[in-house]
Amino acid sequence: MPASLPMRVLYFLISYVLICIGIALSNRCGLPIIPTDLFPRELSDITSVGYPKIKIGFDVTCLAVTAGLTFFCLGHLDGLGVGTIAAALTMGKGVGIIGDWLDKRFRFITVFDKHKVQAA
Repeated sequence: MPASLPMRVLYFLISYVLICIGIALSNRCGLPIIPTDLFPRELSDITSVGYPKIKIGFDVTCLAVTAGLTFFCLGHLDGLGVGTIAAALTMGKGVGIIGDWLDKRFRFITVFDKHKVQAA
């Protein structure tokens, strides 16, 4: 990791955008992904609440649990930086924006949708 603040901010921004793109793409493939991204996607489908709202709520809940456990076990907060908090509060919206952009330009067909079309 770079030591200078401008380079750390640049690394954060690049990784933030890449993670948002990756999550948006994996949500559209319809296949199981890591649980921290699968749970909000499925809960959004079940409740019809927008994915960004569910994702932000889930990330903030995970952040609060992590902070509580860290403080309880270590006696102080450790490992929760500004970038972690910023990502938890905004990642859902970033994924939503990129997902909307992808939906306007591409048509995603999952394997399950393809089989439904062939069976009909």
